Amino acid sequence: MKGHIFVMCGLLTTFAAEAGRITMSNSDEQELQGEKRLCFYENSIYLFTLVTRSQSCPHTMTFNTAENEK
Repeated sequence: MKGHIFVMCGLLTTFAAEAGRITMSNSDEQELQGEKRLCFYENSIYLFTLVTRSQSCPHTMTFNTAENEK
């Protein structure tokens, strides 16, 4: 029985560690001055932005939900 309790606690710890991160797809982008691009990653709960010098925004990004801007 002790082995089963240990496994359950391990699973709960794993989920808690991952709960602070979210991977999102690019929803919109805007060209800025100086050859920069503003990338928006948004869903009904979170809004994250990224400024890049790349020609296009990364399709997907992983963010820390503690840094939520919305």
